[in-house]
Amino acid sequence: MFLTIFFSIYGFIHLYFIKKLKLAFNIKSKFLYLIFILTLSPAFYKYYDKLGYDNYYVSLVILLWMGFIMLFFLYYLFIDIYHFILKISEKILKHNPLPHISSFKGFIFITVLTLSSMAYGYYETLNLRVYKFKIYSDKIKRDVKILHISDLHLNQVMREDKINLVLDVYNKEKPDIVISTGDLVDGYVVNKESYINLLNQINPPLGKYAILGNHEYYNDVNQAIEFTKKAGFKVLRDEIFSIQDLAFVGVDDEEAERFKVRKLVPEKELFKSVDGSKFIIFLKHQPKLDNDLIGKFDLMLAGHTHGGVLWPVKFILRKIFITDAGFLKINNSYIFVSRGIGTGGPPIRIRCPPDMAIFYIKSSSR
Repeated sequence: MFLTIFFSIYGFIHLYFIKKLKLAFNIKSKFLYLIFILTLSPAFYKYYDKLGYDNYYVSLVILLWMGFIMLFFLYYLFIDIYHFILKISEKILKHNPLPHISSFKGFIFITVLTLSSMAYGYYETLNLRVYKFKIYSDKIKRDVKILHISDLHLNQVMREDKINLVLDVYNKEKPDIVISTGDLVDGYVVNKESYINLLNQINPPLGKYAILGNHEYYNDVNQAIEFTKKAGFKVLRDEIFSIQDLAFVGVDDEEAERFKVRKLVPEKELFKSVDGSKFIIFLKHQPKLDNDLIGKFDLMLAGHTHGGVLWPVKFILRKIFITDAGFLKINNSYIFVSRGIGTGGPPIRIRCPPDMAIFYIKSSSR
């Protein structure tokens, strides 16, 4: 169902682009419809990725084209809306002082705007933010430092450079624990030894822990789990793990049930088994929260949203999730939603820079 909807929308966007191109340059050639073949390029990418072929530049072009065609469509809609308003006003007022935008000028303007946005968006993917927070709790006897990462989306385009961003922060901060809240994997990477070797250089004294995100299920979840374990993470799938004064409650992504991989354990049931005397850290990829769980954990770490990737989208995400990104407190529970490090599609971000966070969990009894 998802693929049908995606390719239907993606195909329509390509037809829209072809129509605007033909109008702008008065082209009648049917060869323009060869552009429509690009609708299938994401499927081609997935196919050779699954076969084990590493084609960085081909993959990059496919994802950049996806970003271009979608931004072009979104931007050009404003011109279409503008012209629609002009038609309405002309019918009502019988007069219109505003100018029409020619197909040629509109196409050139939107193309330049789209390419400029993509250049900026790619630059922003490199503009990593590292946030630092202090949380005091009487449950903590020994201070602990936690590095939270999310959404690396390791694949043919999100490569060693993204892992090196994490390594740089890890080596500088030397945390006690590293936590990944899903979408570490977004492709067939189980045999990517360079990725595994780099991730294994992250070796905090109290361990590193991971949960699965939705993108782990979009390929082969078993190879994603194998990769994550080879990279040194303990994978928590609807389970509780305790160490020192901390208790981690790690839940699997809801895609597990949609793909019929496994039936999820109700979160309320999991929390019944948690030792309330410990500092409870709730790990969940998608930042959705049952209100009955508020107050039952001390800190929730999540990702998934990417801050919307495109700035205006965050206002929609705030209606769907707890928040689009950032740190907040609800009653006695702290929540942090990461914008992630990588991207799950085109390597662009617009006013939604990547991030990771350091948490200093300190004793309040001193």
